[in-house]
Amino acid sequence: MKRPIFTSLRYFVPWSLAVLILNAGLSWAGFTPPKNLSRPGNREGAATRGICKVQTAANEPDLTTLVPASNIGLTVANRPTFYWYLPANNYQALEFALFQTLANGTQVQIYRQQFPMANRPRLDSITLAGDVPPLQEGVDYRWTVSLICNPSDPDPSQIRFVEGWVQRVALPETLEKQLHQASPLQRYDLLASNGLWYDALDALVKLRQEQPNDTKINTLWTELMTTEGVGLHRLSNLAIAQGSQRNLSNLR
Repeated sequence: MKRPIFTSLRYFVPWSLAVLILNAGLSWAGFTPPKNLSRPGNREGAATRGICKVQTAANEPDLTTLVPASNIGLTVANRPTFYWYLPANNYQALEFALFQTLANGTQVQIYRQQFPMANRPRLDSITLAGDVPPLQEGVDYRWTVSLICNPSDPDPSQIRFVEGWVQRVALPETLEKQLHQASPLQRYDLLASNGLWYDALDALVKLRQEQPNDTKINTLWTELMTTEGVGLHRLSNLAIAQGSQRNLSNLR
């Protein structure tokens, strides 16, 4: 598999300009997807046959990984947080898996864990724990979320499956300094405008959890989900109640 190696970012908002824009409340730079970066895969679930079903209302998304339309996002974290949307369903278990792509294109599974489905939030997530190998810079990783109807009889036809990709890049020194001085809102905008999908998404989710009724923050969520190159329109009005998020790694 031919894949580009990213060692630096090209999408910068000068710090003085960023402060002026953010403090004046004029506009936000928004998420800037890196150009010429895409990976194959399916970020939204498809119907399966059998006794286990997903019960979605009109215009509600199916099982969906929160990744850009390119199916890959960048991060500067060695153990990032992954998010997906989980609709109402009667599956028994959820499985998260992470695969590292080797130089010859082979994918090697480096983490896999199943969790009970009961009481899962609509916006679900996992942050890689310390016993998971840290992501290496410039390497592609594929992650998957599977809904399993019967864990004791994992018939592939009874499994609902979605996936996404992540690549870790180096954090430029200039951006690192800006982030240290930034407020939480400014931090989100800096991460988003520099094309760091996983870091920006995680920052915005945390802001919405802390301030679920803040109009500006909720507007930023809508803008992020509907940005060209993201295209997660059906998640643009997703409610994220305070304390509703639960990290799968805490269930181990």
